[in-house]
Amino acid sequence: MRTLLYPLALALFGADWSQFRGPNGSGLCPSCGQLPTEFGPQRNVLWKTELPVGKSSPVLVGNRIFLTASEGDSLITLCLSRTTGRVQWRRTVRAAKREAQHTLNHRAAPTAVTDGKSVFVFFADFGLVAYDFEGKQRWQLPLGPFNSQHGVVASPVYADGRVILVCDQDTDAYIIAVDANSGETAWKKPRDVINGYSTPIIYRPTRGPAQVIAPGSYQLTAYSIVDGETLVRSGSHLPAEIAANNCRRYCLFQRLDSRERRWGAS
Repeated sequence: MRTLLYPLALALFGADWSQFRGPNGSGLCPSCGQLPTEFGPQRNVLWKTELPVGKSSPVLVGNRIFLTASEGDSLITLCLSRTTGRVQWRRTVRAAKREAQHTLNHRAAPTAVTDGKSVFVFFADFGLVAYDFEGKQRWQLPLGPFNSQHGVVASPVYADGRVILVCDQDTDAYIIAVDANSGETAWKKPRDVINGYSTPIIYRPTRGPAQVIAPGSYQLTAYSIVDGETLVRSGSHLPAEIAANNCRRYCLFQRLDSRERRWGAS
């Protein structure tokens, strides 16, 4: 079992945290103000709830908290009350297979994502599943098996009506965009990577459609959210950092329609 602690500050500020690492993966909560420097089982905590084992992070929207767990071959999605910590509903899919994974990994490691109406979860042992906020399953999309010695652990992200998932592995890596309403595949593109474990972010340029920024082994790639077209890709064996919110980051990139390589800032 694991214990979910709910700090007092989160209840006071009431900000949403809709995906892994919060707004666009930045790890920042601009509306949260000053958070407590200490909290624990007996300090600055409103409630605590015992839950099945998992390694996903909770996501928060409105009065709901979503997270995943597993028990045996049961892959579990949980919805808790943000006010009381009480489990509102628990839904299970049965693992279709047993993926290889590192001892520090877990069957319920990827974090859920929500669009404010539904919650989308990914289990490498099953695939993607969507539930509405009352726990009714909307759709499921089986994925895998995967060829990764440590296990596929990227979390899904949501943007513009699509659920995006990076499935990097030792062979046949790909990125997939799924229609959030129907569960149908909008596009799927191969990725020329050896392996990877990163969750993408969404970048919105001043002109043109949103871009999915996906790190991989020795590269950084930007895809159009519309059709998955590769727009920008970093050079091989070069470190790269990405921009989130108002932070300034630099990367060495090469436009696909040019031989020019240069430092860019965003």
